[in-house]
Amino acid sequence: MEDFIIIIFIISLIYLAKAEMIRSYVGLLAFQGLLLFFTAYYKLQEIDVVHLSFILIETLIFKALFVPVFFLRIIKSKNHRNNTGPVKGYYSVLISSIIIAISFMVAHNMHDEHLQVKYFTAAIASIFVGLFIAINHKDILTHLTSYLVIENGIFLLSLALGSEMPMFVNAAILLDIFTSVLIMGIFFNRLKDYFQNTEIGTLSNLKD
Repeated sequence: MEDFIIIIFIISLIYLAKAEMIRSYVGLLAFQGLLLFFTAYYKLQEIDVVHLSFILIETLIFKALFVPVFFLRIIKSKNHRNNTGPVKGYYSVLISSIIIAISFMVAHNMHDEHLQVKYFTAAIASIFVGLFIAINHKDILTHLTSYLVIENGIFLLSLALGSEMPMFVNAAILLDIFTSVLIMGIFFNRLKDYFQNTEIGTLSNLKD
């Protein structure tokens, strides 16, 4: 079951890289949040109930519900926009697939008994696919999405490296995500008061 969930998560990374509408990111982020919820449940069943409950609540409420709803509220007043990046369609699929293949080879060749290849592969792939999305797009909202995808990769990385102190690891991730989303949301709302679009190129127009 865990293998199936990880495979579905990796497939969702390819869909994220290929997505051409910003609004489609909301459903994909919510779906990834659900996948991370089930992954944490199956992976951390051996820890005590308090720590497990904290992680599951964080994953389900924050990653699968709060973040997508918050993101949807940010883009509610915006029109549907197409991908403005230079790499589109099947080229994005090809690049993301290459990233996933390289991540698997790196994880497989590390030969660490404490490292689980499937989690490490998904984690590294999520981080680098998130970076690819940020590089390939100019929209600030897409950069926020890429950061959330990278955070999902960090969450999986904590599972790949072990579950000795899951509460502290995921509490730090929770605080980081909340702060980042809050700051980006405020920044975006302030920015759209001055500009008609949210492309990062408009930042060059800002003056002291």
